[in-house]
Amino acid sequence: MSAVVAVLNKKSFKLPRVEKEKFMALINAGLNYNREQCTYSIKSCNDIENLMDQIRGILNTDVVFLQTCSRCGKDFACGDCKYDEACATKDLPFSCVCPQCLKDRKNFESYLEKS
Repeated sequence: MSAVVAVLNKKSFKLPRVEKEKFMALINAGLNYNREQCTYSIKSCNDIENLMDQIRGILNTDVVFLQTCSRCGKDFACGDCKYDEACATKDLPFSCVCPQCLKDRKNFESYLEKS
């Protein structure tokens, strides 16, 4: 049986209510909070390991973030990528190139030239 993993979208995700000290620690570690929707989003990845540790502690499970494709803008999970094993930023809330865009060699080479 595999372990439960929370897959979060860096643009908007919910967490259970936490006490003020934990809330402030999350904000200081790089989250924004939208009071109207009661959702969090990642504002800064400068302290990403600390931030992920805090979220893991709140959810009591492992946490992974969807990537945003820098070519097409779609969100996708790292598990779908053939470079999963070699990736240094796997499951972190960064931009990457989705498997669909990687399949299109011409567009991918064009992307590399512009980067």
